[in-house]
Amino acid sequence: MDREVFGKDTETDVVKERVFSQPTVGQFGNEIANAKTRDLDTNRRSKRANWREIPKIDANVHLGTDELVDFYKNRDDDEIWKYSDLEIIKGQMEKYNVKKVILQPTNDGYMYYDMPQVNQWLSDVVAQNKDILKAFADIQNNGSYFIDITPSLLEKAILSNGLSGLMVNPSSLAIDIDDLSMVPVLRKAAELEIPVMVQSYPSMVGSFRAGDPDKINRMIKVFPDINFITACLGGMKWKDALNGVTYVDISYVLPKFVEIYGIEGTNRILRAFGADRLIFGTNYPNVYKTHALDVYEKYLSILEMMDFTQEEAEKIAYGNISKIMGIKLG
Repeated sequence: MDREVFGKDTETDVVKERVFSQPTVGQFGNEIANAKTRDLDTNRRSKRANWREIPKIDANVHLGTDELVDFYKNRDDDEIWKYSDLEIIKGQMEKYNVKKVILQPTNDGYMYYDMPQVNQWLSDVVAQNKDILKAFADIQNNGSYFIDITPSLLEKAILSNGLSGLMVNPSSLAIDIDDLSMVPVLRKAAELEIPVMVQSYPSMVGSFRAGDPDKINRMIKVFPDINFITACLGGMKWKDALNGVTYVDISYVLPKFVEIYGIEGTNRILRAFGADRLIFGTNYPNVYKTHALDVYEKYLSILEMMDFTQEEAEKIAYGNISKIMGIKLG
């Protein structure tokens, strides 16, 4: 196994190592189970937070419509979207002490309804479950009408439908986040004083690069008064996110980081971002190489191996997103 010595830890004077091997899926459980024997910093390990007891807000959850869930429930394969049912989500929340979730649309009219219908549907669901649910507004690419109608529809989603922020998935929109056509939409978000989450998991050519962290960085500079949240830590371009964006959520990608970098390497990456920037999110039910019903178990198992203190973990678990959105945990 190839390793690189990072040097001495400034607090404990303990030498750390970074794991570069890539375990298989079957080895992933052993990676977590054996982490304590490979962690050289026993002092910090003893101070780790109890992530299962800490109340959490999951900032990135996808809820399926009744039609979507029913469609996948009737299929023979174990498709993840059958687990986007609200009652299943509530069961997972109760089991893993998740007090609230923030529903994030996908900007995909083929998957849901058109934009006004999606936002009305989200509003209705939140109204019926206001103690545990919040939702960000949807936008969709309506071609030449995008610039003309999207800002006003966003305003309606916030002021009339009572939604709490804006989700932008550039790959679904097939519009780069730093494209000029996004300026009127983000200007409206700034006027409404709402947070903006940007899906950022660059993985292929074309529209899958539309949410690159460096593109998000350009819009952060244009709209410094918007609280941008970069989802998925910027994916495999996390180094660009580290230096170029503000808040980041840890959705989808955390198991992949462990697979590539190991527990210690993942800890180093999260530490580099810092507890003041990290936001707990999963992208439930769609997480890298993880069954939907195992999402929270896997996330908490990984986070338990990180060396965040209780105070730091509380910031990540609920504190940062609560501050951004002006909401209370209970």
